Amino acid sequence: MHIVYRRTEAELPARKEEVHHAIEEGIIFDMLTNPVEVIGDERGWVKALKCVKMELGEPDESGRRSPVAIEGSEFEIPTETVIMALGTSPNPLISKTTKGLEVNRRGCLVATEEGATTRPGVFAGGDAVTGAATVILAMGAGRTAAKAIDAYLQQ
Repeated sequence: MHIVYRRTEAELPARKEEVHHAIEEGIIFDMLTNPVEVIGDERGWVKALKCVKMELGEPDESGRRSPVAIEGSEFEIPTETVIMALGTSPNPLISKTTKGLEVNRRGCLVATEEGATTRPGVFAGGDAVTGAATVILAMGAGRTAAKAIDAYLQQ
């Protein structure tokens, strides 16, 4: 399992112990790396994540250095599943454009403990369901949802 992040570990929005525990569990952190394309096979199944290496540019007015793509550094990470983890709350377009997805008063997706949403066949976890939380909780929700998705597909 890989976590792809376009900045360095110093900017990673996670507690140091979360990162340490994730590494102990075999998670590979691809720092200064940005996904640019999800690549599918002829049947439409995910087969790779195309990425580009990044470097930190000059600091802006606030002192923060923005990541800049390194030209010609594209590479692929072979994978069977891609889980997008963007931000700490779900994009409101998800529920507005996907019929049957219920949200709570905070705009988070309503889901069971296994990650099943109110739309059959759609699963969610992490910040999209709980709001801002830890990486470890989100990873756990992802694993739980993956098991539920497998069981769903086996039916």
